[in-house]
Amino acid sequence: MPDASKNPSAADLARKMRGLIGRYTEKTFDWDAFPGSRGFADLQRAQLRYVGAGGSPKSDDPSTLRAEHFTFSLVNQPVGKFAASHSHEIVEHFMVLQGVLTVGWVWGEEVIEARLGPKDLVLNSLGRPHGFRNDGIEPVLMQITVGSGTPLAPVYVCHPKSKDLELSRRFGAPTPDKIQPFRPDSDDFRHKEMASHVIRYRDRTPVWNEAGFAVMNYVGGTGAPPQHYRMDLVRLPRGKAVAPYARDVEDVYFVIEGAITVGWEEDGKVVEQRLGARDLIFNPAGRPHYFRNDGATDAEFTMVVGTPKPETVTFKAA
Repeated sequence: MPDASKNPSAADLARKMRGLIGRYTEKTFDWDAFPGSRGFADLQRAQLRYVGAGGSPKSDDPSTLRAEHFTFSLVNQPVGKFAASHSHEIVEHFMVLQGVLTVGWVWGEEVIEARLGPKDLVLNSLGRPHGFRNDGIEPVLMQITVGSGTPLAPVYVCHPKSKDLELSRRFGAPTPDKIQPFRPDSDDFRHKEMASHVIRYRDRTPVWNEAGFAVMNYVGGTGAPPQHYRMDLVRLPRGKAVAPYARDVEDVYFVIEGAITVGWEEDGKVVEQRLGARDLIFNPAGRPHYFRNDGATDAEFTMVVGTPKPETVTFKAA
């Protein structure tokens, strides 16, 4: 790594870079992030904020980075807990990192439920009421992105503050027979709509580029339909690296497996930082930056880009 301490300009760039990194081990989960859950033990969940406040009103949290086109946070949901059905004015996605998450989409009194495992994703379309529940045997940890830097508060459809608890747990379905398991091959228009928004890791086909890494589309491309941002899962083999590139919007790297080295360039100066599992970096618009795998194993990270438009960067091997 270049020695930033010997050059004030490089030192300033290094400070800027450190200021846009969220270290998982330096953050704290907030068990009071969602005011609508206060006083309801069954709605218990915790949020860890990286970029913006997501669905929480705590946008003044000094530990979170300023959001532009999207937010980025983690949510931990204990076994047996649920989030009441609600809708948003923008899209949001849930990507499971640990456990099994049950997501319900609501059509009146009928609900379609999909179960998501690690590295599966659902993009909740704008205005579609939805809720989620942990029916598993271990806590669910998921990554949530909302397609606005300053999203509005959710609009609840069936919440235990005004509805029966068990009705709320079923996301508003009056009886269990009003709940259908998600069938991606169904001819029902509701299942078809959900099928285009549920992305299974096992079904992703990696596309290898000339820079030597693989991309799996999750939001945009062959993934769920983008509206405010794109997201890919990147598989970076050990020893591979890309040359510096810049975008006209921000992008974010969030490490899932392994470790990566990220570099920034400015006026001939170069600074680098290593990111481990669940660490994040926010790369501002216009900033030349790159990534490299110096580790002992392959790395996997998500790349969220602040535009729904198709990829414009042609990555080149370094």
